[in-house]
Amino acid sequence: MLTGACATPTTAVSVAAAQPAFSSPPTIASPPPAAAAPVLAARVDGQPIAMSDLDAHQARTGLPRPQALDDLIDLTLLRAAASKNGIQVASGALDPEARAAAEFDLARKLGLAVSPASHVLLVDHAWVKDSKAKKAQAAQRAAVDRLRGLVAAGDTIPSGYDKLGISGSAWHVGDHEEYPYEVIPPEARDLPAGSLSPVVPGDGGLHLFKIIEHKQVRPAADSVSAVLRPYLREGKSIELIER
Repeated sequence: MLTGACATPTTAVSVAAAQPAFSSPPTIASPPPAAAAPVLAARVDGQPIAMSDLDAHQARTGLPRPQALDDLIDLTLLRAAASKNGIQVASGALDPEARAAAEFDLARKLGLAVSPASHVLLVDHAWVKDSKAKKAQAAQRAAVDRLRGLVAAGDTIPSGYDKLGISGSAWHVGDHEEYPYEVIPPEARDLPAGSLSPVVPGDGGLHLFKIIEHKQVRPAADSVSAVLRPYLREGKSIELIER
């Protein structure tokens, strides 16, 4: 008799292997595209002048394209030389007055042959011509003294003169006139702005001045740039880039 042990049936169990928990991989941002190099109109001693700067300069000045580029080259040279010589020039667009001032200051600093600024006084002014008659001269002096009193009390020279009610070709009355410093009599020329001069004999009569302002008047801008700009270009590397 054949005998055998009965095997206990087994049930297959599927056991999944433990899986580690992974987070999603990080997203790596793509680098921004490199900025396109600016299109150049010129290089001045290695310093680039962008075409966009030329466009803006031409729009501001209204110059034809070639002249606008020439002018922008001169402005670039001006800024570089001013910085080197300790002269302040505002950044950004320069109005004609600011540019003329910078060019004059630089030309003087460099010792170039440009005229110095002239000292000018802005004044209210009265003058009366001496009469040939002594009695009339005394009346004129009295009138000028009264005029001075009115101005000291707050009138201008022209308004004070109107109050005197005087007429005649012997008088000259000026409102905000400009005179070179050396033309004004010494008794008045160095008075500060706002001052009223004494009555000053001179030029065959009597003067009275109210000082409005002392001004420094530069020579004409064109006369300065005609000397400075060729000087600044001398020996410089200026490359015009064709497009």
